Formats: sequence, C-alpha cells, structure tokens
Amino acid sequence: MVAVGVFNSGLLSRDRPAEGMKYDYRDAPPALVDRARAIAEVCEAHGTTLPAAAIAFPYTHPSIINVTLGMRTAEQVGRNVQLHDQRVPHGLWDDLRAQGLIRSDVLAGHGGGRDARCL
Repeated sequence: MVAVGVFNSGLLSRDRPAEGMKYDYRDAPPALVDRARAIAEVCEAHGTTLPAAAIAFPYTHPSIINVTLGMRTAEQVGRNVQLHDQRVPHGLWDDLRAQGLIRSDVLAGHGGGRDARCL
C-alpha cells in the first residue's frame, strides 16, 4: 500500500501549525490545530519535526511500502526529500500514545515502522 495525503491539506506540513491552516481542504478546527501543536511539541522533544513525523508515521504499518507527497515547487521537492530521509526516534510514537495524541492501539506490535525512517 502507498500512503498519500500525510500532511492532510497542510495541517501537518509545518513545524508549528497555525490558525487558518487547512485540514480536509477546509480551515482546521481550533481543537485540531491545538492537537497538532501538542504533537509538534512532542516531536521537538525527540529532536524531530511534525512534518518529518507525518511522513514517517505511515511506515509504522507493515503494509505501507511508500509515502507519496504532493509538491508544486522545486523548493517543496527539496524540503520533502530531506524530511523523508530524516530518522524519527521510536520513542516518539510511545510518547504520543502515552499522551493520548495518537490512539493507544495504533502501531502496537509493528516494531515502530520501517528501520530507515523510525530509528
């Protein structure tokens, strides 16, 4: 399987989400912006970013073989290649589950994902 739309219309595309960002092609509700900010803080504590985690997250499921990202500019291509190549610590997923920021049953038993993305 291939994962697409990992930035969900933009909400997860920046290190620090802001009001007015899009989610499902509409303005993100304030509660989702707050949740994305909380996830971003946990990412920062683990030495990574929200966009890098958004790209790495699908790889935690054993069926995902690729993450495809939409891009419009050469700058976005370069940024997304760099983000895709970042390693995301396994402990990030544990902390996000522990804080209730991702479901507790997500990623259970999957070993944290593809080795190249989630070390």
